[in-house]
Amino acid sequence: MTFSAVGVAIHGWWAWRFDGWASMSVDSGKDASLEKSCTVVVCLHNEEARVAALVTGLSPALEAATNAGLNASVVAVNHGSTDGTSSALAAATHADPRWNIVHVPRSRASKKEALVAGVDAAQGDVLVVTDADCAPTDVSWLIRMTQGAGAAWDVNVGLSFPSCGMTFLQRLQRLEARRVAQKAVGAIVAGRPYLGFGRNMAFTRDMWNRVGGMEGHNHLPSGDDDLWLQAAVKQGARVRANVHLQAQTHSTWPSTWRAWRRQKTRHFTASKAYPAALQFRLGLPALGWLLLFAGVVHNPTGTSVGLAALALTMRTLTFGMFLHRAGQPWREAWELVLEPFVSAFRTWAWWKGTTSESTSWK
Repeated sequence: MTFSAVGVAIHGWWAWRFDGWASMSVDSGKDASLEKSCTVVVCLHNEEARVAALVTGLSPALEAATNAGLNASVVAVNHGSTDGTSSALAAATHADPRWNIVHVPRSRASKKEALVAGVDAAQGDVLVVTDADCAPTDVSWLIRMTQGAGAAWDVNVGLSFPSCGMTFLQRLQRLEARRVAQKAVGAIVAGRPYLGFGRNMAFTRDMWNRVGGMEGHNHLPSGDDDLWLQAAVKQGARVRANVHLQAQTHSTWPSTWRAWRRQKTRHFTASKAYPAALQFRLGLPALGWLLLFAGVVHNPTGTSVGLAALALTMRTLTFGMFLHRAGQPWREAWELVLEPFVSAFRTWAWWKGTTSESTSWK
């Protein structure tokens, strides 16, 4: 009984402190102030097949930002591609002067050097980062992601979810993306930001300079978003989460289990650099589930089973509230029951990363 009581208490505290209840108060991002200039920075390595869709996806957002009085531009960094990425970029953007193509040799298994080069070449006061496999969900994406820069925030964390799909793999990927987004938003609202997304994040040039770019974790294959954000917080950054649907991007995730596992393995290289206190806090929900499971096994009474069901109900309800706030179907909160499969996948990815395989960027 004690195990179950402690377990449900952990989940109750987490739901109140970091989950959907808190995220209901997130700012929608409708600040009146708008910076004069912004630059989208996107890094590409062997992305020839995605270039056309990238340019097509960003163009309406660039046009809307320009019409709103924002001097918007894009820096596309060709990071040592060995395919036709360079020629594809030149062909797709030659008629649009808002695009600037930068070529950077690839000297390390990370996109950080490409990102630094992109920011150095950017002209905007606000930098917005995204990936080659992402596209804005709405033409007002850039406007939403840059409103209030400098005045209300230094870092604006947007959301990015996988494109729709109904296979088991795609369901797990969607659940993983939504759960990670909920954790990131909840932490920001609670005043403990630690996680951002390179698929959709904005920051001021002043904050980038104060942090010193990627100094401090250049040796890690990952961390260009979360470790950089943690460094920005240490510099006093005001961090906002923008969950509005119009400020989101949608993305194409790996189509095979192996490709997704390699992507996840790379991400684990950054989590190793998290402060010990943060790692402990992030492990509390897992500890709570373990205690609830132990309580049911040790004392399989109606009370212990009921407490486990109560914890699951709380987390499902707050997950549904977050989905609703983020413009996602709240009824799909039931997919939380698939969390054990995602946990097993994470364990597999972590184990492979610590025992054998490389974790390079692409």
